[in-house]
Amino acid sequence: MTVDDSSLKLNQDNVVESTTPEDIQTASPATLENSSDEADLDLWAEPRRQEQAGLKWIIASGLTAVVGIGGWFGYRALIQSPPETVMVTMAPVSRDDLEEIITESGVVELGGQQTFKAPGDVTVQSVLVEERERVTRGQVLLELRDRGLQQRLSDRTVEARINQLDLRRKQEVLAERQSRVVDAESRLADSADLLEQGYISEDAFRNDKRELEDAQSALRNAEVELAQAQLRVEQDQLTLASLQLELADNQLVSPMDAIVLKVDVKPGDGVEREGRLLSIGDPTQESIRLEMTTLNAAKVGIGMPVRVSVIGPNPDVFDGRIIQVSPQAVTEGTNSEQSTVEAEASLNQPSESLIPGSAVSVDIILEQRQDALVVPVTAIQRDGEAPYVWVRDADNLARQREVTLGLETLEAVEIMAGLQEGDEIVVSLPPEASLAPGQPLSTEAESSQEGVSPGRPGGAM
Repeated sequence: MTVDDSSLKLNQDNVVESTTPEDIQTASPATLENSSDEADLDLWAEPRRQEQAGLKWIIASGLTAVVGIGGWFGYRALIQSPPETVMVTMAPVSRDDLEEIITESGVVELGGQQTFKAPGDVTVQSVLVEERERVTRGQVLLELRDRGLQQRLSDRTVEARINQLDLRRKQEVLAERQSRVVDAESRLADSADLLEQGYISEDAFRNDKRELEDAQSALRNAEVELAQAQLRVEQDQLTLASLQLELADNQLVSPMDAIVLKVDVKPGDGVEREGRLLSIGDPTQESIRLEMTTLNAAKVGIGMPVRVSVIGPNPDVFDGRIIQVSPQAVTEGTNSEQSTVEAEASLNQPSESLIPGSAVSVDIILEQRQDALVVPVTAIQRDGEAPYVWVRDADNLARQREVTLGLETLEAVEIMAGLQEGDEIVVSLPPEASLAPGQPLSTEAESSQEGVSPGRPGGAM
């Protein structure tokens, strides 16, 4: 191999160095030969190394490009993949009657129901009726005996008789005094004639005059005593009449056509004052006595409709209305913190099955909507103050729609605007699931028919 102007050589660091002609001339033949051989080898090795390095760079660049392109296509496929279907519970928007109610417990009573109580410490003399017996207005129900009252009546009767005798005596005394006055007046007139004729003395005339004055004074006293006796007799009459009325109170009389609900006593029983005797009520009318909380009572007004039912499964329901609400709350006991308000509801028609005194459940209807467009409360979502629902469109995709709400109850809400009857809405989501506009929707029934397993919920609200 011949080198004209310069030669290339590799040092130990594989760096190519330049070799001048002078260096070649001064070198020995062996050196030149060796140098020539090494140079030939170096000149052939370097291109191979460069070729290998270039090939490696090309391969590495290709791999990098492949990875980059694959990642880009993977990312693109990921961001362009359709959202997974969310399994939800759907329901069509429908029309129904909507009511806002409060529920209270009550006690059944008959119309005009009342319980007779003892007017004092009495003994039951006779019971003239039985339970469930129908009675008429004015019928005697039972008779009582008040020994103290009867003794007072007897004493007062004796005293009245004595006063009657005294009155008669006073009347007789008055008549005697009147006769004496007449006699004294006659004697005085005679004495006046005799005195004028001079047959009697002046002293005798004055004595006759004094006797007349005494007789007149005694007559006035007799008149006063007679008047007092007459007042005592009149007082006796009033007292006896009062005692007789009290005794008449011991004869209980029905104030109306009624049915005997309960008899609490039997003949010979002693009953203390205000003790229960018997109860009656009008079977043609039924009412419900309520004791409401003050919070509920503030919402209730006269005339509001009610539904009454016996507490228990599958009860009969009876319609009625509120007829009375007390304006004052009552607190039972000094340590009670719960105040109640008394109210009364009347049934529109007698039930003929509710038992007086039994507990019933009373639904008081505060507000009603007939044939309203309603959805379950679980369907209502809120974004700040604006309520909305999720609606499934024709492509089975979720769409958010704002709605205007009306009457709200514990279970349903009236829709005033934003939906139409038949719209399919989402009423519930799986736990921890959420929806985004455009997300596919499905139900368990639809997935089971298609044989598709539900996807994992995704998206953001």
